[in-house]
Parts: sequence; C-alpha cells; structure tokens
Amino acid sequence: MTAAMRLSPEPIWSFAPDGSVIDIADPRPEVVCFLEMGNVLSKIARFDGRNPGVAFSVAQHSVMGAQAIINEGGSPADGALFLLHDGHEYIVGDQSRPSQELYSSASHHFYGEERMIDAVATCKSAWDEVIYYAAGLPGPEAWTQKQAALVKSMDARMCRAEAIALFGPRAGERFPKSKPPNLTSAIKPWAPMKAEEEFRKLAYRLIGEGRVIGQAATAAAARSSR
Repeated sequence: MTAAMRLSPEPIWSFAPDGSVIDIADPRPEVVCFLEMGNVLSKIARFDGRNPGVAFSVAQHSVMGAQAIINEGGSPADGALFLLHDGHEYIVGDQSRPSQELYSSASHHFYGEERMIDAVATCKSAWDEVIYYAAGLPGPEAWTQKQAALVKSMDARMCRAEAIALFGPRAGERFPKSKPPNLTSAIKPWAPMKAEEEFRKLAYRLIGEGRVIGQAATAAAARSSR
C-alpha cells in the first residue's frame, strides 16, 4: 500500500506526545501508533461531554463495542474493526453527531452544497485506510457487506445504550429501538487512565501485541527528526 493522497498542499503539523510533530495532511501507515491512539481517545468525550458527571470516552465506547461484538459471536477480527472504527479521531479530533448535522445543514443552507462535510469525510476516510492497514486489517472500503453492517449496527446500538445509561430512559426515545449490546460490564464512565489501559489491552489481544509495539517503534522513528 502506498501513502494516501495528500489532504493539503502544505504540511499541517500536530503535536505527538513526545513533543515531535506529525503532518496530519499526509496520512501514512508508518506514523500510526495504537498506543497513542488509546491515550488520545481516552480523553475525547462522547456526546460532547454533556452527560452529568465523568465524561464517557471514545476509547471506552470502542472497547465496549468491540467486546460486545465478540460476546455476540463475532470473530476477533470483527472486534478489531470496531475497536479502530473511530481511530481517525486521534488524528483529526471528534465531531459529535449533532455537530455534524448542524454543519451539514448550515453548509447546505448557506452554500447550497455540503463542501465542508465532504472534506471532513475525505480526511477521516484517508486516515481510516492507513490505520487499518497498519493494523493488518482491511480498510472500510474493502470490508464485506456483513462487516460494514456489523460495525454500523453496533455503533448505533452502543450509542443508544450509552445515551440511556448516561442521560436516563428519556434519551432512548431519540433513537430507533434496537437490541441492547451484549456488554461485559455496565456502561459507567471510566477514568481516562483506565480507558487507555483497556484500549491497549484489547488492541494487544485483537491486533497483536507485537504489531502494536512494533508500530509504536515505527511511528517514533518516522518522526524522530521532527
């Protein structure tokens, strides 16, 4: 696999945890680090952090949904697809569904098209492809219909279950009814350190500890001069 197309003519630098930088306009498998992914996703709040109390992180959503897929008879590879489905957010950040709908509606209202939304989707997709490649998995464009449906369905089911757990039964009325995911534990927000640890442990299990650690070393070497 070659690097994805550049997303911007000029570099767009973003900090890595060690103080070096990566060009987030240049999606490449060698800069992907699953350990850093878990760290970042553990601090990104679902629902824009609007729930009472501790935030429910993207990392926890990814871990619990992946485990639910396995609990319901899915393969480890199926679980890995879900574990990484929001992985691009560690590079490009998160936009909640209401925010995306607002931007889409406003873009159409003011400009008659959805230029910004298309650009966001392109950036996410480009990073998805290299993230899954780094994990030794097919990117979303190569998923079977069954795999795509499984990830999409679990994402929606998790979203409804999370909303009910975090905001109360009334929140469930905002979603189509769906079967609750077969979770390993109740939906109670984890502290960031726990969410990061659980993401790392499941990545070791589903992607392979050697690949995860090797990819971390590759990413560190790729940005060593920056």
